[in-house]
Amino acid sequence: MNGAVFWHFIFIRLVIAVSMAGLGSFVAISFKKISHLGLCILISFAAGALLAVSLLDIVPETVELVGWTGGTLSVLSGYLLFFFVTKYIFHICPACAATHTEINFKAITIAMVVALSIHSFMDGLAIYSGFLTQSSIGVLIFISVAYHKLPEGMALTLVARGSGLGRARAFTICVGLELCTTLAGGLIGFLVMIPGSAKWTGYVLGYVGGGFIFLVIHALLSEVVKHHPRSTILAALVGASSIAVLGLLIEAH
Repeated sequence: MNGAVFWHFIFIRLVIAVSMAGLGSFVAISFKKISHLGLCILISFAAGALLAVSLLDIVPETVELVGWTGGTLSVLSGYLLFFFVTKYIFHICPACAATHTEINFKAITIAMVVALSIHSFMDGLAIYSGFLTQSSIGVLIFISVAYHKLPEGMALTLVARGSGLGRARAFTICVGLELCTTLAGGLIGFLVMIPGSAKWTGYVLGYVGGGFIFLVIHALLSEVVKHHPRSTILAALVGASSIAVLGLLIEAH
């Protein structure tokens, strides 16, 4: 596969993922009110999918490509990056935080943009590195990220609307930020990663897998403890099951 065709396929996946965020944003500006429970269910469903693809596909593939030591270090590095961003800048998933926290969007615009940019950049990098495997893992990573983009777009737009921004501006901010940072992640992956290099692919997969695991823990923890434990757990199980079943179906063909 030549470079132009290679990037074409990746670009399509990146655009679809961003379009899911755009769809979520459109839903958020189309209704006067989005229920907390509904948004929680969508985020939990996506979190379950991310957990499944991380534990069933990304981590095993990482270990196979770079060994237990390299795999452990790469997963840990991704987890720690998201941990430190959340601790010292802002929640790495502002949309997840917005489901259970009152947030003044204007007061923390810079912090939120930095955190979300890192998050979305990693989404783009995940889609690219998954594609490099030339296996079902790439498809499952893409689907899991797309799942997550829908409620992320909804929640980010709701936060922007809650701060007093108009519908058009809130939509533009959400889609523009998602587009720039997600595409940037894929582009950087394209520029610095080496197709066919198993070690490069393994380390980057582990890195994004660690980030996904952090997202899952912090997307679900507050909802399970404080708000909707049954709905959260059920939605996460359904999301995880969907990825597991899709993986089996892809392997069968």
